[in-house]
Amino acid sequence: MIKEAKGNKFSGPIYSEDGLRLLRVLGNPEYLEVEDGVKAICDEAFQGLNNLHDVILPASVIDLGTRAFASCRKLFKVTMPGVEFIGKECFALCESLKEIILPETLGKIWEGAFADCKALEEINIPSHLKIIDKSAFRNSGLKSLNIEISDGGKCLVYDKAFASCKHLESVYLNKNVKILERMAFADCTSLKTIEFEQPSLTCCAGEINATMLIGCTSLEKIIVPKNKYNKYPDFNIQAYESAQFETRDFNSLVTPKE
Repeated sequence: MIKEAKGNKFSGPIYSEDGLRLLRVLGNPEYLEVEDGVKAICDEAFQGLNNLHDVILPASVIDLGTRAFASCRKLFKVTMPGVEFIGKECFALCESLKEIILPETLGKIWEGAFADCKALEEINIPSHLKIIDKSAFRNSGLKSLNIEISDGGKCLVYDKAFASCKHLESVYLNKNVKILERMAFADCTSLKTIEFEQPSLTCCAGEINATMLIGCTSLEKIIVPKNKYNKYPDFNIQAYESAQFETRDFNSLVTPKE
């Protein structure tokens, strides 16, 4: 059972009868404010609305479904103060998305959630985030990235999470960030500096994850704590001198932190 939007049954949001889920948006609005009390935006609810510019979600919304806002090519701003889960490809191909604040309630960003969001130049990473899934920000417009996870927490970063971010220049990862799979920053061709508070580059199979930076043709510095990098057995300096970097000319392969 569904409850149609008031006023015009042919246009606007359609909610579940209990008011807890937004099922679908009919018509092609430029602006939409979701009713308070809604807890979930269902799969593909806003997908392909090519006039949508601005969305406001109440704090009651905690779950954004698969491709919920995908291909909303004019979507510029999203307000979502209580979201806990961002579903697979939720904002994929939202090419104009620029203003979005990830709330501290957020725990998981699933596969491809912000892929191809080319106008997204900056993003705050919540301090309690647990998962950045495969290709989550692949080919987005990010220029810098700072991930600082609170003590007692751990954030797992999966395959190609930030790959092909062509404008990304600098990255900082604190000790509670774990690169779990390969190619997390592959083909970030503008990346100059990546800094680890505590290097942890071993993938789930136990191999050295040197491929996380493959194709980073502007890379100048990999920064690790001063005089400590040899204490991290999974941070294999020699791995960065293998064939995949043989054409690279680093200014400084490893620059210990002062």
